[in-house]
Amino acid sequence: MFKSTVVALVTVLGTAVPAAASPTDLSYAYRYPLALETDLSVEALTAAVTADFRRYFPYDSNCPSLPPVAGRCDLYSLAGRTNPVVVIDRTANSWTFLSLPGHAEGEGRNIVFSFERGNTGVELRARAGGPFTVTAAATIYSGAAYAIWSLFANNVSDAY
Repeated sequence: MFKSTVVALVTVLGTAVPAAASPTDLSYAYRYPLALETDLSVEALTAAVTADFRRYFPYDSNCPSLPPVAGRCDLYSLAGRTNPVVVIDRTANSWTFLSLPGHAEGEGRNIVFSFERGNTGVELRARAGGPFTVTAAATIYSGAAYAIWSLFANNVSDAY
């Protein structure tokens, strides 16, 4: 279940890069400037957010903190559907999920979240790609993916 029911009313300034699609791949890259009242480094911000993952991430999850590489999280969406992911990479300012069998958007899609310095300050960046599926395309082209990750950006901005 989403932690916020106001997905359609999200008002975060962001820059959307149009999704690129082919019969075998579907990708996107979004940037969300954060309204932070702290001077934390991107590495310190990443450490804080991943340590209290369930608090900030827009989906409910069985992971109170982000697990190490090879750790699995079940992300719960509307209607109680479980969307399993595994952490396949972690850096000082980013992490990468790989969708597992049973995920609503299909198996084998990856998404990278990172906190980076941009022209106007710290940004949350969300980049994803992987096999084309109808549900992944619907999530991207409807604007739902952009809105969901903007909730994540809002949650971080509100806390810091």
